[in-house]
Amino acid sequence: MSDEFSELIAMQKSRKKPLEGDVFVIQPKENHYYFGKVIKTKIVSKNIMFSNMNLIFVYNCLSINKEIPSELDESELLLPPTVVNFQGWLQGYFETVENQPITKKESNMDFGFFDDFENQDKFYNLEGDRMLYKPRYTRFHGLASYGYVGREVHRVLYGKEYH
Repeated sequence: MSDEFSELIAMQKSRKKPLEGDVFVIQPKENHYYFGKVIKTKIVSKNIMFSNMNLIFVYNCLSINKEIPSELDESELLLPPTVVNFQGWLQGYFETVENQPITKKESNMDFGFFDDFENQDKFYNLEGDRMLYKPRYTRFHGLASYGYVGREVHRVLYGKEYH
């Protein structure tokens, strides 16, 4: 098994930190673009791994070019909301194409995080406070990288298992 990262195709590298509302593309396959959006930057949370990081949504919206579809937020999410660092942009795997306001739907997305794969009945919000219900979208309570995003995209799109 190769340690080389191959789940996303590198595009334009950027040293510019993402801003809230930045719409970006990822490319899991040549000329197959999926859109993501930065929902929150500089996160303040009880979970120290989330502090100063970025909340992103990756939409299940395929395009053969980088032109953002109208009403992107009407698409379903490809992945649960994810907290990432800046490496996806630095390495060119996330390429910002435009900035758009965060919509009301995006602001009100029902998501949370769990911290135990064996016992997924305790959920926490982005700030690290306990939630009293299971949100629509859930994800493990940890910081993700572009590698995680790439592997998750391939798992969802191509039915691959974790390695």
